[in-house]
Amino acid sequence: MPFTGFTAESFRFFRDLAANNHRLWFEGHRSEYEEHVLKPFEELHEALAPFMRGLDPRFSPEEPSPEHYSRIELGSEAPPEGPHYKTSLYHFWWNTTVPRLSDGHLHVGLGASGVTLGFSIYDWHQEMGRMREVFKPRLMTELNLLDEYIKANYLRRGFEFRRFVRGVGRLGLREDDAFPTHGRDWQNTLGWVVSRQIHEGSSRLTPGSFLSECEKTFERLYPLYVFACDTRPDWRAALKP
Repeated sequence: MPFTGFTAESFRFFRDLAANNHRLWFEGHRSEYEEHVLKPFEELHEALAPFMRGLDPRFSPEEPSPEHYSRIELGSEAPPEGPHYKTSLYHFWWNTTVPRLSDGHLHVGLGASGVTLGFSIYDWHQEMGRMREVFKPRLMTELNLLDEYIKANYLRRGFEFRRFVRGVGRLGLREDDAFPTHGRDWQNTLGWVVSRQIHEGSSRLTPGSFLSECEKTFERLYPLYVFACDTRPDWRAALKP
């Protein structure tokens, strides 16, 4: 199944959803969601699967499962009057030998204004999750290594860094300093995201160009995944210049 790309209808769906964010509208437009949002993601997964397994054999299988996607429904926390849905959808790649929520992810996100490519890791209050087991302890001893790698490979290349700590609201998160200078100042981190945006209308969103953008971006982001999540003894090799 070739990747046919995200189209104007893909972005329009999320703009229309934002303006009509309730269950009745969504159910009346579910076929558009499946055709213009889910189908391109399924095609993208299949097209990228060989490259992603080459990047890391532990990454995703051939066929995507519901676990490969973020939840679009807000669920029980949504107020009765709405909104009832998120206005974006994410597809994740992670080490499938562990539960998704315990690992970091490489991701593709689709929303009203374009597509996001990135790496993310969150603390979902799991003691054996990679945030607590690997990332935070490693920052105490290896922060300089991460700092130098980021300076050499991500600055001035269109990547945005965001860090989240405990806050208020639906997810209980607020944004804080993206890159603290001391390992101890990272220990309250609940989420860290590195991403770049490709806006609707960009020539980089044509099917062939977008597959190439995904491969180049994920290859560049993979060392961050290794730093944050990889428990193998030779993990430092991925961050060599």
